[in-house]
This record gives sequence, C-alpha cells and structure tokens, in this order.
Amino acid sequence: MIYVQNQAITAEEFEQLLSKTKSYCLKRISEQSLKGMQGVPFENLVFQQMSAAAIGTKFENEIEQTGPQTFPDIIAKKYYGAEVKVTTDDKWMSTGNSVLETTRREDIERIYMFFGKFGGNPDIKYRLYQDCLFDIGVTHSPRYKIDMNLVKGQSIFDKIGIGYDTLRKDPDSIQKIKNYYRTQLKEGEELWWIDPKDADTVNIKITPFRNLDPAIKSKFLTEAMILFPEIFILKKSKLKKYERAAAYLITKYNSFNASFRDVFSAGGRQKLTVKGKRLSNIPKILHELYVNSSAIKTKIELIPKEDLLYYWGLKTIDSPRLDVWKKLLDANCDWKKPNIKPSDIFEAGLE
Repeated sequence: MIYVQNQAITAEEFEQLLSKTKSYCLKRISEQSLKGMQGVPFENLVFQQMSAAAIGTKFENEIEQTGPQTFPDIIAKKYYGAEVKVTTDDKWMSTGNSVLETTRREDIERIYMFFGKFGGNPDIKYRLYQDCLFDIGVTHSPRYKIDMNLVKGQSIFDKIGIGYDTLRKDPDSIQKIKNYYRTQLKEGEELWWIDPKDADTVNIKITPFRNLDPAIKSKFLTEAMILFPEIFILKKSKLKKYERAAAYLITKYNSFNASFRDVFSAGGRQKLTVKGKRLSNIPKILHELYVNSSAIKTKIELIPKEDLLYYWGLKTIDSPRLDVWKKLLDANCDWKKPNIKPSDIFEAGLE
C-alpha cells in the first residue's frame, strides 16, 4: 500500500475516487449527449464530477484544477494527480505530454491518466500514468504516446530500462532517450527532433542546400568530414556512403540536397603540395579536406563526446580526438600515394 506522507490516504482510496468520477462523468455524458466533447470541456467536466465524488471522503474540498499548460490537470490533496486526455476516435491511443515535464507540479508524486474515448461507444479508462506510455513521438519536442490498453511491462520505461521517476528527474533524460532510440536505428536512419539542449536553432522551413548561407554550408561540410569518414571512400561509387551525412543535413540543418554527391565531388581534380611533393589530380573531397583543415581541428574539440562516440561507432576515446579521427580518415579513404596518406593532406593544410 502507498500512503500520502503524514496522512492516512492510500492509492486505493484515490483510485476509488477515480472510479466514482468515471461513473459520474459517463452518466452526465449519456444524459446530455456530450459525445463530441473536446479537451477543455472534458477536463472541466472531470473536475466538476471529481469534486462532487469527493464529498464525504478525505478528498472533500481538496480537488484543484491547475489551469492551462500545467501538469497534471487536476490534483487531489496536493499529492495525487489526474492528467485528463480525450479522443473523438474509437481507440484508446493518443499523443501525451512532453517528455521533459517542464510544467509539472513537483509536489505531486502519483499521477494517473484519466482518458475519455468518444468515438464509438463513449467510455472512460484511468490508469497509473507511466503504465500507459508505450513510446515517444515528436511534434515540436519529444512527447509520450499513450495506450490505455498497454500490456504491463511494455511501457517505454521498461524498454529503456529506466524507471519513470528516475528518468523524469534525470537532468540528462533526453540524451538517455536518444541513446535508446539510436540502438533501434537501421543503416542510414537518424533521429529527428528539436533538442532543447542544442545551442543551434534550426529554421522552421526545409531549405535546399544551394540556398543556405555560405557560412552554414562550410560548417556542415566541416562537421560531415569529421563525423562521417566514409565519405572519403573514392573507388567505391556507392551513393550509400553519403546516407548518414545526408540524414545529418536534414536533422541538424533542416536542409536537403538532391545531388548530394556534388557537395563533395563537383569541381574536378586539384593540385596540392604535400610533404614537399607536388601532387596533381587530387580528388575534390581531399582538396576540401586540405582547405578546411583548420576548421576541422577547431571544430572537433567542440563536438559533444557522445556524438563522436555515436557517429564513429566507438565505445571510448582513449587518444586525443584529432588522432582518433585521422586514423579513421586513413582507414576509410582508399586514396594512397607512396609515403603520403590522406591525413598528411590534412596536416599540410595546417601549415
């Protein structure tokens, strides 16, 4: 049994209040033909009927409606909460609240979902909040997905392996969620959502790469050469080597390129002097490596370590970042000259 601290009120007693509230609401809905109710009217109805159901119980005069943009919608005894949701579809699924819960009343310890279904035969179900959250979707930020019929043990928290209360109180909750979903990605796939901890703000529009500001184009090119060493593969003319970089362009910069290969290969062959040797017929991507060497050296120290580990497919980084990247560069790039490696072209650009 769970009790409110310093008060002899059990979770079972609050569930009895929810059960009574459900009966009162369904009676009103049936009597007044309120089949088409939307969110706010339904929340108001629930508050009114819960207040009525509380009469003669320990919750009498202790029911409070919190107001717009506050989580949860209704609180009882400043400990229990009810988050009210409604759908006009004939199903028990919907989109829920933000993963971050930035508007949560922190004094509320135990929250239930109170869910009204008005498609088909109107009905109501209530359930412990975390037990009906099965996945995470994205609108403008990550949001939980609700399934009131979710099988016990199959919540998103069971999948991630972290308890609901532990995750919501974790200051790095978004990163833990991203880490889980990254393990579910197939080759060439990438996550998309606006990360509230990201210092860069993307445009609301999807923009063709050709229309980006030159400084943004250069920034992307630098980051792509750091994060995706497979783009330096030359002999294998496989477009899939650009898939991760193309996904990154979309998710990071809200931009796309219909001729993505041209970003790295258009412009023909170049000439460079490396280790005292004059080289001709240098592929465009290696010339870009030379030109952007200083930017790469600076940027590689600014990228979050967890991003480098993820994109490089490593578990740890034991050596200086730049040294690790140069090894990845040489391992991926199939351009070779006697006594000259791709990393030598990078070093030449720093001189």
